[in-house]
Amino acid sequence: MYVSIQDEVTRQHFAEWAQRYKEKPYAQSIMMEARALNMETSLRVFCGDYVPQHAIKEIGDNYWLITKALELVNFPLALPGTKIYKACIARDVAMKWLTLAANKCKANMAAGAEPHCLLDEWVQTIKSPEYKFRNDFNDREMALVVFSFLFASQDAMSSGVVYGFQHLVDHPEVLAKVREEQMRVRQGDVESHLTFDLLDQMPYLQAVVKESLRVKPPVTMVCYF
Repeated sequence: MYVSIQDEVTRQHFAEWAQRYKEKPYAQSIMMEARALNMETSLRVFCGDYVPQHAIKEIGDNYWLITKALELVNFPLALPGTKIYKACIARDVAMKWLTLAANKCKANMAAGAEPHCLLDEWVQTIKSPEYKFRNDFNDREMALVVFSFLFASQDAMSSGVVYGFQHLVDHPEVLAKVREEQMRVRQGDVESHLTFDLLDQMPYLQAVVKESLRVKPPVTMVCYF
């Protein structure tokens, strides 16, 4: 289920990138574009359509303030005008939308809808008769968990995406092999949607991703072997 969401979001962003390149056919920075792609992918996987499109941009734009507040040297108190203060405001913006998403999710699942994101699966799981653990999470608690997932999925993943693209640009022979595998697995149809089963048939792509993470770890404090 998550793979299909990621595939759909990625296709939308790639189409937008291609259109912008047609309008401005020269080298362009991709860092912020990769962040926007990763933010929407994460929020759609976690919250489905419970977060509206304009809120995704609002969360993404504000989340950059949280990233800047994570610098090694920063004023440690959330006084007005400081990066820490701006990060707290950004956190509140994200929490507002995530809390609303949790509330909408509960109502949707109570109405008998099928799960289509992580929040849905969570609510459905804790309402199952077989589930024997805590099942009384309020909207804010659920939002806090999703926010922690968002925190874990953003900067390191965005860096990994950028480095991955750069490695493919630097090694066209590798990119050619990735393309060949994709065309073979997709049977020549580049519009065919990605599935979990198809991913299992892409060992070269998986190897490229792992090698990219080994060569340029997005989290440099973690040892990779």
